[in-house]
Amino acid sequence: MRKYTSLIIDIKGSRKYSVEDRTLLQYYLVHVIEKLNVLFEPGIVFDITFSAGDELQGLFSNTMWAVMYLRLLEIMVHPVQIRAGIGVGEWNVKIEGGISTQQDGPTYHMARAAIEDVYKMQTQRFKIYSDDKETDIMASYLLNVSKSLLEAQNMVQNRIQLISEIMYPFIEKNSVLQHAGYASNLLEIKENYNLKKSAQKSNEISKIMFDINVEEPIYIIDEIVEAEKYTAKKNAAGKIAEILKQSRQNIDTVMRRGKIIIIRNMDYIALQYIKRNYGGMNDL
Repeated sequence: MRKYTSLIIDIKGSRKYSVEDRTLLQYYLVHVIEKLNVLFEPGIVFDITFSAGDELQGLFSNTMWAVMYLRLLEIMVHPVQIRAGIGVGEWNVKIEGGISTQQDGPTYHMARAAIEDVYKMQTQRFKIYSDDKETDIMASYLLNVSKSLLEAQNMVQNRIQLISEIMYPFIEKNSVLQHAGYASNLLEIKENYNLKKSAQKSNEISKIMFDINVEEPIYIIDEIVEAEKYTAKKNAAGKIAEILKQSRQNIDTVMRRGKIIIIRNMDYIALQYIKRNYGGMNDL
């Protein structure tokens, strides 16, 4: 039987937000997931949508695209923290014309069990469950290696992290993400949200070039190779400096302090492991 991947995502500590902040975050999340649902459309069976309260749920045709969606969503909502259960298994209760919350099967049960266990963990915010527990333990570990580094980023570092993801996206070879227009728009959406929820000045973001092109995709392959060979791109800091109207030296400093290349190296290794053991679009 074919296996699918279900995502159940939770906003950590959402009940501690004020009504105003929680409402603003909800509107922002709706906007973000609408964009990401288009961006990752080739690998989505049922769009990520709100299922109950602050919980999000969706179904993917393969695991790697579910994980790529999840990591980009996490970067978009930073500094808000998310937790997620990733379930790999059969989808055998199918409601034609329905949404993800109306479907059922082992993939959904696995995702629910995974996120319930995440709630008990101190060092993991993502957990993956399938019928291969040994592989799941290693995959879950790799998915969480970059956790503390990403959470420690400030707003400026996170901005450059997002720009790096847009310019040098992780993608499978022979698969196409819907990047034209939608990926570049993510930065503008994020900056407008930051402007509304903080004391950030409008003239600070007015200098940013929001029309960002994909410079070079970074292909995920199903073998473990040295990450830095693929993720460290020549003159990336210079190109980001042009977008933000800053000096290359300043961008280099921010990237180093924000551990941006290290985070991408860690996540690249995790994605290689996921593709090798759970499969991606090219494996269907």
